[in-house]
Amino acid sequence: MKKSILFVIIVLFFQSTFSQLTAAKYSINNIKVNTKYSEYGTSYFGPNRIVYASSKLDGKKLRNKFNNNKDDAPRYDLFEGFLNHNGEINYTKKIMNQFITKYNESNVAFTPDLKYVYFTQNNIIKGKYVKDGNDWINLKIYRAQVNTNGEWTNIVSLPFNNDSYSCAHPTISEDGRILFFTTDMSGTYGKSDIYWVTISEDQKYGTPQNIGAHVNSSARENFPYVDGNILYFSSDRQESKGGLDVFMVALDRPNSKPVNLGTTINSTYDDFCFVIDRKNKKGFFSSNRPNGKGRDDIYFFKQDTKILDCKQVIKGEIRDKRTDEIIPGAIVSMYSHDNILLATHPVKYDGKYKFDLACRANYRVQATKIGYNKTFKHIGFTPNVFTQNITLYLKKKVTTKAITENILKPKPIIKKTEEPVAEKNILKPEAKKELIVNKYGKEILDLEPIYFDLDEYYITQESYETLAKAARIINDYPNIVIEFGSHTDCRASDSYNIHLSTLRANEVVKHLVYLGVPEHRIKGRGYGESELVNKCRDGVKCTEEEHLQNRRTEFIIIKK
Repeated sequence: MKKSILFVIIVLFFQSTFSQLTAAKYSINNIKVNTKYSEYGTSYFGPNRIVYASSKLDGKKLRNKFNNNKDDAPRYDLFEGFLNHNGEINYTKKIMNQFITKYNESNVAFTPDLKYVYFTQNNIIKGKYVKDGNDWINLKIYRAQVNTNGEWTNIVSLPFNNDSYSCAHPTISEDGRILFFTTDMSGTYGKSDIYWVTISEDQKYGTPQNIGAHVNSSARENFPYVDGNILYFSSDRQESKGGLDVFMVALDRPNSKPVNLGTTINSTYDDFCFVIDRKNKKGFFSSNRPNGKGRDDIYFFKQDTKILDCKQVIKGEIRDKRTDEIIPGAIVSMYSHDNILLATHPVKYDGKYKFDLACRANYRVQATKIGYNKTFKHIGFTPNVFTQNITLYLKKKVTTKAITENILKPKPIIKKTEEPVAEKNILKPEAKKELIVNKYGKEILDLEPIYFDLDEYYITQESYETLAKAARIINDYPNIVIEFGSHTDCRASDSYNIHLSTLRANEVVKHLVYLGVPEHRIKGRGYGESELVNKCRDGVKCTEEEHLQNRRTEFIIIKK
């Protein structure tokens, strides 16, 4: 039994993905059916027949918002022909149906049983074109019943069509239960998006759903085609080589990114309407690239290599930071760039771990073990490097006894004078001069900075004394509230730096609470790289000392 695409979209949309598709290699050929006019939009009608659109019978032009611009576009009729082994379409004839053919038919999709056909047509009411408020003739999707003699009858407009927006470019999933289409209805991410809608056994339709931001962009997404669990579509997004390019994305991998099919299929012009016969690894696409026969031409292609799953392998060992010995029994966790837990790996006696992940993405790998401080590393994707070895070093925690002996023994910080108890919680002007400095427009406790090792967020031995001083100051002045603000330099992504600085700030708060500071008296906040104090922004070369100025930590007084 074939896997249901409906199940893939509704259920697997919430599962993680660990691989990325890579495009195959193709060889192409401009076929004889093309004329000096426009031919495009092939669809399979069974194994050996092809339906396509052509403007060769009429030069009349209509404006349509899904064109590349507002220039008038030719009117199309539908034709069918027989396919030979070389990809040529022979014995072509115009398809006859109950509609008068001046209404610009194109983009056909047959149900798996070939009993129904979906197609795109201009918006008409009572034989006249209907324009919206911007003078556009919108498109609508229609369904027809296909008789045994090939005639299309019982033509109906789909219930989600609307006079104020377009619905076009239908395609059907292998199980016949989902219709994918293009629309510019309210709620799209860009000029046009790909949507999907369920089809029940009695030909009723659900509510159209946007397929999501992992496919749709702020540009145009058009001409979807589903082959198994792969969605092909055309887009003029930033990653295109120019005009519309054909992309593919795995429907059962919600974190996968659309992949450009490459320079053979795609050009600097419009390339669209990609369809494929998976069994024979052959298909068609349309293009208006130079050196063709007409305005748009149909190209036959052969898929010469397999579509591969690209895996980014992250592997390594867990070692002791001081002794460099292997540490068994640790837990290694892999997070996405936006801090979503993807997988965990218990480390065995050899101290090794391994993750197979999606290519072209950034990650964070973290190691934990009882008795050790957590450690993690940011992993950025490097082009053409699909395997990375990352050794994670764990540092043993300092025992409670050592901490107590080091930082809780009485150490005078400021000279105290005899004061009435009622005045103890007031920060006196003379004390203010001794304890507070002004930096970057903020009042900050005059303490040594708290430093962290690269990509770490545990408290170092060197910072214990500073934290002890901060705890005594806060407890001596019960009216003040302190924000511990942690900052990073510009290296790594914005989301990673926010996450790292927040972890560091929270670690300081936990430590001060352990030292007896009331939790409501100190707050932690991670600023990431949002408040740089020098020129060292993305793309600017800086020394390590200059980067260090931005990796500062501050005890900011937010209440006195």
